Amino acid sequence: MAADRYLTCAACGVRFVWTALEQAQAERAPDRCPACRLLLPANGRRRGVVKFYNAARGWGFITPTEGPELFFHRSGLVGPTVLREGDLVEFAVEQTARGAQATEITRLEIEGE
Repeated sequence: MAADRYLTCAACGVRFVWTALEQAQAERAPDRCPACRLLLPANGRRRGVVKFYNAARGWGFITPTEGPELFFHRSGLVGPTVLREGDLVEFAVEQTARGAQATEITRLEIEGE
């Protein structure tokens, strides 16, 4: 069995241990530490902040962590989500006739809120 290895996180620069057991189970070395991997959105999804939301009209805009802001409609909300400006959200992006639009939007809960 291989020995534990030290790697450096590409996102935060922290050194972390890649254990022999993890090496045996993985196809390649991770480029991010366990904490940064935990903070990443699921595959095919992105994260951002609600810039504006008009609940009466049912539409708003999200400022993603990367790229231009995205329009969204309340039909893209998952579950009984109530959004406010400044909320952290995770979403998918769909191309529509009017351009990219955020869909499958879920509000991310932050401890202490």
